[in-house]
Amino acid sequence: MGSPDADVIVVGGGLGGAAIALGLARRGISVAVVDKADFPRDKPCGEGLLPHGLELLDRLGCGDLVSLCGGQPFVGILYHCHGVVARGDFEGGARGRGIRRRHLDAAMRARAASAGATLVHAGAIDVATDSDGVTVTLDNETTLRGRLLVGADGPRSMVRHRLGLDGGPPRTPRFALRQHFRLNPGSPMPERVEVHVAGGHELYVTPVENDVVGIAALVEKPLMTGAVGPPDARLMSLIQGCEPLRQRLLGAEPIDKALACGPLRVKSKAVWQGRAVLIGDAAGYVDAITGEGMSLALKTAALAEDAIARILATDGSAVDVDTAFGAYASARGSAFRDHAILTHGLVTLARHPYFARRAIARLARDPTLFTRLLAVNNGTRTLLSLGLVNALKLAVGSTPPRLALGQA
Repeated sequence: MGSPDADVIVVGGGLGGAAIALGLARRGISVAVVDKADFPRDKPCGEGLLPHGLELLDRLGCGDLVSLCGGQPFVGILYHCHGVVARGDFEGGARGRGIRRRHLDAAMRARAASAGATLVHAGAIDVATDSDGVTVTLDNETTLRGRLLVGADGPRSMVRHRLGLDGGPPRTPRFALRQHFRLNPGSPMPERVEVHVAGGHELYVTPVENDVVGIAALVEKPLMTGAVGPPDARLMSLIQGCEPLRQRLLGAEPIDKALACGPLRVKSKAVWQGRAVLIGDAAGYVDAITGEGMSLALKTAALAEDAIARILATDGSAVDVDTAFGAYASARGSAFRDHAILTHGLVTLARHPYFARRAIARLARDPTLFTRLLAVNNGTRTLLSLGLVNALKLAVGSTPPRLALGQA
């Protein structure tokens, strides 16, 4: 069938797609990245990189991009939950960084291109795999041929859909809104990512640039579909209904339009099929409540890169592909499992204010437990490492303080 256009074709040029393309190109593997978007481009995202995500960027040799893109440090998470406040810091004085996705994605793509990756400005509309390789059909009526395919095209992945790997819609879909605000001169930047839990939804405040914060809202379907007006008006309505956040943003001005996306949860039947593999949100996505999306994209990109390198180092026979991608699926499952359990638990908790207040009250009274919980979310501890006693403490919670009149 002739020589392939590239050893590996990556569909999706965001953070995960650019990361795997960069890693493969540095190994001397020819790679083409297909994306129809014009970069830099905005994307609905909480824009918080946890410490583990920063370590993964460093391993790629891209740690410098965080500062170059104006990333802002944060030391942990602060929860406001129906009048209860808890502060938790990362273990060992580690820090995360808030960073604009439009800047980071564009910088990662440029870094991948400088390493030798070919950037293809087109939309992928179909994919097919066979025993010899893969074919990607583009919206400009051309095709690309490769030996292997990476689906890095996000939650609404065309690659996952065409491969028949969609796991079905979520039972209780959630949606997201995100907008950036420039703080009033003299207003302090957040030291921690702030999470405001109220009324069955959460509002996040993440420092992303000097004097700029990103506000993200995670909401249930009725709140999204029943709302009136554009995303900007919907998000502002949520902000105005959360008194601590309303006070936090006094004098702040929006600097862009609000973006919306959803449903958030994505299930896949498998994360690979034949010569195609899925990474990042395309492989599965639980919810944005823990802020681990970017870190998981980088982690799964690194794991898939290793699998692809092993395949291409051999003759690429079916047994080699099956063995390598099977190992990738197992490693990704191990990395994803605790995150998924924790995320499901937090989403469930957020829907029940009584239990949510008790859990946050426990974290407020036991900062060490909060730090350990953040380590689980960061991927540096397992859920089992919390121990039965700590798990019971969190489940039972503590009696929260009485709400002051008018507090929410």
